[in-house]
Amino acid sequence: MKKIITSLALVVSVAGAVQAQNRATTVGITVAYGRDRLLNNNQYTSVSHSAYQAGLTADLNVSEKVSFHPEVLYTMRYFDTSNDANLNRDINTIDVPLLARYHVGGLFLEAGPQVSVPIKAVDEDGNDVKSQVNSVILDYVVGVGYQLGHGPSLGVRYDGGASNVFKSNTATALGTGKFKSSSVFVVLAYSFGG
Repeated sequence: MKKIITSLALVVSVAGAVQAQNRATTVGITVAYGRDRLLNNNQYTSVSHSAYQAGLTADLNVSEKVSFHPEVLYTMRYFDTSNDANLNRDINTIDVPLLARYHVGGLFLEAGPQVSVPIKAVDEDGNDVKSQVNSVILDYVVGVGYQLGHGPSLGVRYDGGASNVFKSNTATALGTGKFKSSSVFVVLAYSFGG
């Protein structure tokens, strides 16, 4: 019986040592610059505008090549239209992407859902229009990047709307139709730990 317990302890120790050889769990900070627009509909013709993000990240290993990568981001988006400046909207949100990452050396591919909660929405004159925005917005995120050890990383990601940003009813000045966002971000991050 002692030999079995000793053998089990040895196997667990070796497994722990092997796991320690894998990539380590990290936390980090991130900033991003993007181009954002609403998908066009009959009444609202959107134009591309700058968008900005900053926040905190974590990378939790699931296996040698797969990790769970949650983030908490403060995002500033500017939705402008080419046909009526009175319909321009600026929205600040807290975004929570819940991504899976697949690692091949320093290269990683990422994908997953994102939940966004609007905290501020104003029109061109600075008037509060938060009542026109859905209280929870669902998106999907896909991207690719490169991690330099346990330090800086650079990536590109697409953030697509799974649900409408704005309420689609006659109570909003924007009218009815699809109001899903479409964004491309260049992401710079720095990881600590490991």
